[in-house]
Amino acid sequence: MKKIFFISIAFLALSVQAVETKFGIGYINSDLKVDLLPDISTGSLELSYLVGYDNGLAAEVGVAFGVVDDDFSFGADTVTVEAKTSYYLRGIYNFNDTFFVNATWLDTEIGAEWTGNNFAALEAKESDSDLGYGIGANIALPNSEAVIRISYNSFDFGPADLDQISIKYLF
Repeated sequence: MKKIFFISIAFLALSVQAVETKFGIGYINSDLKVDLLPDISTGSLELSYLVGYDNGLAAEVGVAFGVVDDDFSFGADTVTVEAKTSYYLRGIYNFNDTFFVNATWLDTEIGAEWTGNNFAALEAKESDSDLGYGIGANIALPNSEAVIRISYNSFDFGPADLDQISIKYLF
């Protein structure tokens, strides 16, 4: 939590020199790939604050709340996987008004609950942070300063790969 506080303070201090700022709300579909398990897909609601600078650079800080869980079965046993609250800090380089690349630091937590016929429910959660990369496109809305952003990000959390596709409304 201290990291998030210090990152937020630094982010606010740097926003003084910003050319434009935008708030964002969106949806993230996260695909988690772990060896020996089926692919896991969860969804999160995302809230963000974007600070843009005049040389094509931008920074974004955000939080994502898990809203869609995934279930899979091992015989008579069921595993439910859910995304918990995640925090991120993203640096963005805009090639032009439409296309961009980014580097993202993501701190996330994923929980799982295993229920079976012969035992009580087991719960586990894993928390990790990692630096990932991504690409995307901004679609300007006519007669408005609002933007729709579509992006893809990839992270490598040790034995698991996390790929995210998001759509966000920036206003």
